[in-house]
Amino acid sequence: MAKKKLGRWFAEYIDRSAKYCRIGSIVLVPLSLIVAWLTYWIIWVTLWIGFRPLFDLSNDAVGNWAYVFLATIFAWQFLRGSEFEETYRFSGESEAGTIQLNFARATGNGWVLLFDPGVAHGFVKVIALLYLTAPRMLGLALMLHHKAVRLQQMDVPACSRVIGLLMRAQGRVPIEKIAEEFPDTDLSRIVPPLADVDGVVFLEKKGMGLTLAPRFMEEFTEWAEAS
Repeated sequence: MAKKKLGRWFAEYIDRSAKYCRIGSIVLVPLSLIVAWLTYWIIWVTLWIGFRPLFDLSNDAVGNWAYVFLATIFAWQFLRGSEFEETYRFSGESEAGTIQLNFARATGNGWVLLFDPGVAHGFVKVIALLYLTAPRMLGLALMLHHKAVRLQQMDVPACSRVIGLLMRAQGRVPIEKIAEEFPDTDLSRIVPPLADVDGVVFLEKKGMGLTLAPRFMEEFTEWAEAS
């Protein structure tokens, strides 16, 4: 009965998480375009004040250079790599055989990264915030979209079995232990998808392992008692 409850709750949890990600991605796209439009005019004013007198630029030339600068900002932000994902690589041995996992997960601090340019000086932070917010918002929208797709493709019943193991363990469970617990299951189907579940914590100290955040377990307990 407890397994059935966990499976039902986890399915609802994943469905709800995917919906939130979809809504977030849909909302962020138009917002990023609005911010990009505002950024264009900030760049335009900056060029008009700082460079027009020096190079005797026309208003049309200032506008063209503002478009080039804005496009460069977007290209730089995306080409330098995603700041909203982190990559996990694991290789090890267990009784079930060789374990190799390579996957990316969305970081939980995407919203913080959106508004923190990660530079030292306050003035530079303000300038970077003005110029980089639009591409960062678009990047976060894409990340949320990809996360929603991955959540929808998750093998929820199989992954809920791993969640049950983590709940029973009440602590860190090594990847090798999960492989031994489910020897007939492809580990790549039940471990990497959990990287997108808020509340599943990946620990890399002393080899990769998984655990659950206390709030995740409390949420299930509250749901189980109410149902």
